[in-house]
Amino acid sequence: MNRNYHTLENKIILSGDTFSIKDDIKKIGGKWDSSNKSWWLLNSQIAIENIMKLGFKLTDIEVIPQPKLNTNNTLQNNTMSVSHFVLFIESIIKKNMPGKYWINGEISSFKSSNGHIFFDLIDKEEKNESALNSLKAASISCILWSGRRQFLEEKISKILFKDGTKIKIFVSCDFRKEGSKISAIIDDIDLQFTQGELALQRINIVSELKKLGLYHKNKLLKLNNFPLNIALITADNSRAFSDFIDELKLSKLSFQISLFDCNMQGEKTSENVSKALCHISDQIHRYDCVVITRGGGSRLDLRWFDDSDIAKQIGLSKIPVITAVGHFDDISISDEVSFHSEKTPTAAARYLIDNIFNSLHTFFMRLEKVTHLLLKKTSAERQFLFSIEERLSRAAIRRLESEKRQLKGYSQILKVFQTSITQTLNRGYALVYDHKGNLLKGKDFLQQAPPIDLKLKFASDCENQHIFVDVSVNEITQKSDPS
Repeated sequence: MNRNYHTLENKIILSGDTFSIKDDIKKIGGKWDSSNKSWWLLNSQIAIENIMKLGFKLTDIEVIPQPKLNTNNTLQNNTMSVSHFVLFIESIIKKNMPGKYWINGEISSFKSSNGHIFFDLIDKEEKNESALNSLKAASISCILWSGRRQFLEEKISKILFKDGTKIKIFVSCDFRKEGSKISAIIDDIDLQFTQGELALQRINIVSELKKLGLYHKNKLLKLNNFPLNIALITADNSRAFSDFIDELKLSKLSFQISLFDCNMQGEKTSENVSKALCHISDQIHRYDCVVITRGGGSRLDLRWFDDSDIAKQIGLSKIPVITAVGHFDDISISDEVSFHSEKTPTAAARYLIDNIFNSLHTFFMRLEKVTHLLLKKTSAERQFLFSIEERLSRAAIRRLESEKRQLKGYSQILKVFQTSITQTLNRGYALVYDHKGNLLKGKDFLQQAPPIDLKLKFASDCENQHIFVDVSVNEITQKSDPS
């Protein structure tokens, strides 16, 4: 009983006596190909074991005979159909490229659909000394099926799949009859090669920033002690936005937030964030700081901020930039050049809150210290004034006592004088006044003629009474002092 099988693409083609066991073939997954009048199964080890149990033996791969050419390179027989020609090409490719190969190039036309990844791997145009050896840009379509993608997820998470990324991949050649297109089916990725290219790109960006003087520039700025006016760069209605705002609200501080809605991953990230930073730089007096934040993500997502344009705009910013775009194990170039970096939106908000509370704490500590010094100074001044008061009080008391003693002495003198005058007046002497009320003394009678109208004031018997007398002074005799 002649029963054979051979493999073609991913199929097992059955030949020979199959009619008598068609039901058994159906049970093991066999399908009838009406165009080729044969049964076939998907190629697998289990399928091979099952058909061998049914008596099938392996034969050589069916090779489509190549058409013979005459000396003029024209077909001797009838021309091939398109299907025949495509199968002919497929057989040649499978015969000569049965294995897998490492290839490297630059990603172009990247897209993802239903978990599958599609892109072209290209070589940029290379020019050699000889024009004949110059290589134009070459490309091949690459496919990473979703099943294999899940197996390679750990490596993929560490690579930025985007146009321009250089990558090294392990592929098998696949010829698709539909469209007659050759594709490279990705089986593995050389992570070390790709990371090396990314590291080199990162080093070049950092070197350029340092050369331009932008690497440390933002770190040299001073953050306001009370950074309440914030320019927030993030995606509107995102988890990052809500986490940041909710944390600020818990502080009960009067933050003023201006949102700049931007793509935080994907090809437009660099353009959106750079434009927002440029716009903010034109209104620096409105803001105390800039916060760039995004939600959690893989290490791959972090690479969108290993961007030269974003890093340059951060370096050129005239106000401090705080980033919270990171992965807990790594930092981006944007984190490196920013004034301060945090890992999460909540941590960035808490940093600003802590900064304000620390400033308030410092303010109140200084206020308390100044108050303490003022109280101490006031107490010292009070003690000084009290001592002066005591000295003045004692001095005043001594002075008053001295003045009292002096007044007492004057009082005694006046009393003696009054007693002497009173006694004199009581003997009948009187005080003599002229008509103007001036008291006349003895010398006044010697220097000039005495006035005619005189007033006399007696001591006791004529108190407050004036006696007017007409006095005619005929002669004034001046006696010498007996002493």
